[in-house]
Amino acid sequence: MVIVGWIAATDRLLRGTAPPGVDTYFFYITPMTDMVIFGALILFAFRARRDPPAHKRIIYVATVGILIAAIARFHVSWLFHKAPHAAIASYAFLLLLTGYDLWSAHRVHRATVWASGFLIFVQQIRVPIGKTAAWHSFAAGVQLFFR
Repeated sequence: MVIVGWIAATDRLLRGTAPPGVDTYFFYITPMTDMVIFGALILFAFRARRDPPAHKRIIYVATVGILIAAIARFHVSWLFHKAPHAAIASYAFLLLLTGYDLWSAHRVHRATVWASGFLIFVQQIRVPIGKTAAWHSFAAGVQLFFR
């Protein structure tokens, strides 16, 4: 999943396609960080496989992390081709998990807190990083390397 995701993101960068009104180099950070988030959470879920409640929650949060692409394709004006808005909409699934934790165990599971915090942190920090000259230089270098 992670390798194919990086290949698909790089292919899209090489073709110069991005959602309307979005710089191609800036957009490249979205799928790249989605694959980092997914890969890291799957790694932690694998390590927590002997703790079923933690394992299931981390897998759930990893899945929420890759839902942005699907949510951004909804034909709703607030979401369509807007990754930041799709990320915020995906947080509703994290709220559902938090609600389940509170309902079932009367507390929020630590895996929910840490995995959700990691997901939200990386998704929010990638926007300012993607606008930097360093990121644009990196994306241009990737584009030149694979041409």
